[in-house]
Amino acid sequence: MTEILDRTERTSRHAGGISETLVPMLDDLARAFGCDRGLMVVYDQHRHVLRGASGYNVPAELVDAFEIPISEHPSVLVAALESGEPQRVDSIARDPRVHETSRHILGEAGFQHAVVVPMHGTQSEPLGVVILSRQQPFGQQELRGLVAVTNRARDVLARARDAEELRDAGEAEAIEKEWLWWMVNAPQDPVVLTSEGNDILMRNQQAERLFLAHDDDSAGRRHAIWMNNFLFTAALSSWKLEPTAPAAPREVTLVDPTEGTEIVYEVIARAATNYRDGSRGTISVLRDVTGLRHVAEELARGQQQLQTAGEAVRIERDRLELVLRSVPNPIVVLGGGDQPMTMNAAALRLFGGVRGQPGPADRPRQIQLSNEMRLTSFISQFNLEPGKRRSGELALTDPETEEPLEMAITATEVRDHHGAVVGIVAAIQDIGRLRELERRRVEQVLFDSEKLAATGRLAASIAHELNNPLEAIQNSLYVLVERIPEDHPDRPFVEIARKETARMSRILREMLGFYRPKLEMVETNVNQLVEEAESLLQKRLRDRGVKLDKRLDPELPAIRASSDQIKQVILNLMLNAADAMPDGGVATVTTTLIGGARIGLPSGRSVQIQMRDTGVGIPEEHLQRVFEPFFSTKGAKGSGLGLWVSSGIVQAHGGSLQVRSVTGRGTVFTIVLPVEGPPKESAA
Repeated sequence: MTEILDRTERTSRHAGGISETLVPMLDDLARAFGCDRGLMVVYDQHRHVLRGASGYNVPAELVDAFEIPISEHPSVLVAALESGEPQRVDSIARDPRVHETSRHILGEAGFQHAVVVPMHGTQSEPLGVVILSRQQPFGQQELRGLVAVTNRARDVLARARDAEELRDAGEAEAIEKEWLWWMVNAPQDPVVLTSEGNDILMRNQQAERLFLAHDDDSAGRRHAIWMNNFLFTAALSSWKLEPTAPAAPREVTLVDPTEGTEIVYEVIARAATNYRDGSRGTISVLRDVTGLRHVAEELARGQQQLQTAGEAVRIERDRLELVLRSVPNPIVVLGGGDQPMTMNAAALRLFGGVRGQPGPADRPRQIQLSNEMRLTSFISQFNLEPGKRRSGELALTDPETEEPLEMAITATEVRDHHGAVVGIVAAIQDIGRLRELERRRVEQVLFDSEKLAATGRLAASIAHELNNPLEAIQNSLYVLVERIPEDHPDRPFVEIARKETARMSRILREMLGFYRPKLEMVETNVNQLVEEAESLLQKRLRDRGVKLDKRLDPELPAIRASSDQIKQVILNLMLNAADAMPDGGVATVTTTLIGGARIGLPSGRSVQIQMRDTGVGIPEEHLQRVFEPFFSTKGAKGSGLGLWVSSGIVQAHGGSLQVRSVTGRGTVFTIVLPVEGPPKESAA
């Protein structure tokens, strides 16, 4: 035991640090007490932890991993350190006083029966603990011997720790100086320390480039550096005379010694005092703001340009608003999300303004919201289809009268200079009124054509009836002229009568030719004529509550016909169907291609147009007269010429017009037209 104490004392005189002192002492303790493992744990007063310092037959990684806070409980190590009494542990694996963290490391190191001996300094300050382990438990006499050794070693350990702390403090100071050097030189900004007389005392590397000249520098560089020193110290002197706060950022213009260009620096200066010698100075940080000044100038110019452009945009916007107000048709500009951004007065009346604006929640406002939903739905469909422009029809409602409106809409994309869609302009036009005007015009044309046809047929009938007796008169005059001698006094009068009757005959032939004008036959799409007739009569059919059911053959061939006259016939039949259903109903239009010969028709292909209604029907006694002139089942409302003219048009095309009707169930008109048109002699 005495040898161990002497060896510990000798080791402490030559050891440099705690680890060098603890390693031989721990080895001697373990061998002296027959221990197979040992661990020296020291108390780190800065971190308040017990950490492994040295080990005997313990892997270095486990020594380094051993660290427990002094506040951990239960802990036999902390208990030994706090009480100053050694603690015997009969089983590291089962003793409840061993903390789980300690148990895991000690168990992995192979500790079984152990003793924990505390170490304290001369002032009873905790230094650490020694953990020794062997297969047999420790006796009381051995514990007293361990305490004696550790008490003798405490002074040695305390001196070693003080020496290590002193070395650590010097190393920490050197490290701190190194970091301070990097802290000053790492930034790209020059940092300068000046005296009270504004002389430069210290500078970082970035400042040396501006203020420190070398012997091998060129004359121009040395002159630039001299000028920088002069300008900087002069600026510092002038700033000290200003009444403003000394910490306020100021600017100074220096010269780049390498490039020779001007550099604008923002200077942040702070007063500093060295309390060791009482000297005072100023620490200045120079921040290069040359680029910022250029950016500021560019921003100022850009702002001026923006103001000019903004004024131009404002003028253009006012002009656009004036144009929008002047347009009578609704115009809506939609932005992102297909939401209305702006609209003119006509559109405001239909849609009630931009969504989100306050408005009364009355019936007109509900109609306006419904109109807006239909508009946005149309625009959404527009976005799904390719193309920059799309046209279509939109069914809206008048918010004031609640009348249905037929609107034609043309939506056009607005793109920026990159080609991206930034908005949509929708121009809307009320085509219901146009169609109504067109319908009235067509009805007037039909009425006039019926009157003209009636007049022509009447004139033709009169001409035909006058032509026969006129022929007899001409023949009689011819005989008289042949029998009367030329020198007879009545011969001139007979000649005059013969010439005038010949002139009357020519007039009658011209009247017959006027009644049978030559038809202009072209390739005609019957289905398209049905669509056009429907668009003209759509409002009238809707007002009567009549639904038009179209069953058009898409493969129907074009026929040679006068499109205007066939369209007139279809319009007549649609108008008759609407008039036959005053309480509403269904009118069905069917087009089909038929083949083979029909009675009264040439052989070959023909197109059949059938108009069926669910109206009141035509009495059987009137069916035979419906195609007669001036016969009408409408009373005073009808001219009695529509079907008569239609029948004449169909016959002129080499076709037929037939009718079938059941009273109370409806009427069916069937038109059959040859695809190749009328025979040439008939068309002539």
